[in-house]
Amino acid sequence: MLLSRLGPGQRPLAFNHAIHAKEGLECSDCHAGAAESDEPGLPSRPQCMLCHENLDKDKPPERHVVTLFSETKFQAQHAARLDDELIFSHRAHVARGEECASCHRGIDSNVRIGPEIRVTMDDCTACHASKGGSQECAACHREVRKDEKPASHHHNWRRMHGGAVRAGSEEVADRCTLCHNESSCTSCHADSPPENHNGFWRTRGHGIAAEMDRDNCAVCHRPDSCARCHADTTPLSHTGMWGATRDTHCLACHFPLQSNTCAVCHKGTPSHELATPMPPWHNAGMNCRQCHGVTQPLPHVDNRATCTMCHH
Repeated sequence: MLLSRLGPGQRPLAFNHAIHAKEGLECSDCHAGAAESDEPGLPSRPQCMLCHENLDKDKPPERHVVTLFSETKFQAQHAARLDDELIFSHRAHVARGEECASCHRGIDSNVRIGPEIRVTMDDCTACHASKGGSQECAACHREVRKDEKPASHHHNWRRMHGGAVRAGSEEVADRCTLCHNESSCTSCHADSPPENHNGFWRTRGHGIAAEMDRDNCAVCHRPDSCARCHADTTPLSHTGMWGATRDTHCLACHFPLQSNTCAVCHKGTPSHELATPMPPWHNAGMNCRQCHGVTQPLPHVDNRATCTMCHH
C-alpha cells in the first residue's frame, strides 16, 4: 500500500524507529509475528502501553499512543504492506538467517515512516541473485508470468505502448526489459509497422515528423536508411521549381556538404558557359557582393567563390 492510499480508518503515521532502537527495543518487541508468521504483525495496544503508560502522562491527549488504536486494533497506515498479488514470508526469510536490517536497511535510524522504508523489487532481485534465490516470477508473484500478458497489455495497448516506452518511466510496471529484449521490438515492427506508417506517411508525412522528432525515428531506423531510400526515390517536393534559384532549403537535408564547389548541386550542368553573362557595364574589378545579396537578389547560394569564374 502506498502512503497516499489510506484504507478506512487509517491515517499517516509519524513513527520514529530511531528513538525506539536507541532505547534498546528489538524489532520483534513490536512486530511480534516477524519470526513465526508470513506477516510481521503490527504493534498491539498492550505492547505499547508497557512503556507509554508512563511516557504519555505529561503529553497532550492527542499525542497519546492510544490514539493509534481503535479498541485493540492498530489503525495507523501499514506503510510497508505488500500487494495481495505478491508472495512473501517473513518466517521463511528469518528461518534462513536473514536479519531485519538486510531488507529494511537504515530502519534503526529512520525517524519518520515514508516510501523509503519500502523494499523494492530491485532490492529483492539483487538479493536473490547474490544468494542464489529463484529469479522466476512465480517465486514472488501469484499472477505475473512472462508467458502471460499483464492487465495493462489488453485493450488498446498495441496503439499506446509506444508512448509508454518513450515516457521513460522508472516504475517497475513500465519496465519493458523485464520480459522483452530489444530484438523483440525490431522483429515485431519488421512485420507490423506502426499504424501511422500508412501510404500518406510514406509519401508525405514522415519527413515532417522526422524533422520534429528524429530521435523517435531512430528507435527503429538508422540514419543510412534515409539515405538509402532517398537515393532511389526523391521526395515528392523535388519537382519543377524545387531547384529554383536562391534556394537554401537543400541544406536542411544535404549537410554537411562534401565540398563547397558548384558541382555539389549542379552535377548535370552541360557547361559553365551557360552561366548568365555580366551586363556590359560591369567589369571584373567590381565587388559583386556589395550589391548582389544586399540590394539586388543573389541568383544562387553564395559559395564564396569568385563570381567571374562563371559569369564573364
